[in-house]
Amino acid sequence: MGVKKLYDYTTLKPIDNKYRIDDKEIPINLIEDFLRFYNLGLEDLTELAKFSKNLLLEKQFIKNNTAKFNTLTNKEVEVFNLVVNGYSSKEIGELLFIEATTVGCHRKK
Repeated sequence: MGVKKLYDYTTLKPIDNKYRIDDKEIPINLIEDFLRFYNLGLEDLTELAKFSKNLLLEKQFIKNNTAKFNTLTNKEVEVFNLVVNGYSSKEIGELLFIEATTVGCHRKK
């Protein structure tokens, strides 16, 4: 399942039981059913559009960086995960029983 582009719904207006988006008409009941299924309101569509955009950016980031990530050693991946979780180099060194300078080398990679 791919990421679907959502539109900016801040100016979404119902016209004759349809919503008009970029010269396309979408039946109101289709959108209402979607919203009801996910327990959302029309006011949630803007946030949903932002979420969709963020997913698309994350997907692109993963696509662009997977090859680089796969070149990391097991220890570098361990350090990476600890950095992402907010640990300092000193704390990582203590957790992994290595010097903080070694952690710095792993972080550079």
